[in-house]
Amino acid sequence: MKLSNRQKMLLHTVPKALGIDDDQRRMIQSNLGGFHSAADGTASREGFIAVMAFYEARAGGALDGFTAGYWRQADAEASPADATRYHLRRIAEEIDWPAGLLDRFIAGPHMSNGACTGIDDAPEYWLLRAIEALKVIKARARRGGNLEAHGLQSVGMGRTTP
Repeated sequence: MKLSNRQKMLLHTVPKALGIDDDQRRMIQSNLGGFHSAADGTASREGFIAVMAFYEARAGGALDGFTAGYWRQADAEASPADATRYHLRRIAEEIDWPAGLLDRFIAGPHMSNGACTGIDDAPEYWLLRAIEALKVIKARARRGGNLEAHGLQSVGMGRTTP
């Protein structure tokens, strides 16, 4: 889907108003929205909404011209992430990870590096990356792999911490 001219304008003016430079803006668009440039043919409605929800959160809950929480609500409605969150929680339970550990892992330096605070506000991109990471951790724990060599510490049968 091509973004409208208004959407493209918002992707440039909103971050500028928030003090976000072009390199940071591109990183946010790439990591949260799944596209590098607003003119990019890979930009999607869901990606645009996810980026705007991030900017809204960064602005303290409201962007000029929009009601408070508008983009957060739109992101929740547009996101297919609920099923992904369920799947991620199920994998975490299989390796005995408590919810707090999963949140710290997603927010930590090996995942979003603070772009989100945990599983509940993580966009689909980070949820999918976390699923793949936990699958690897689960496989290594089953094989008795050296988790410490990968920055993880074994905490008992199948339980690991970042």
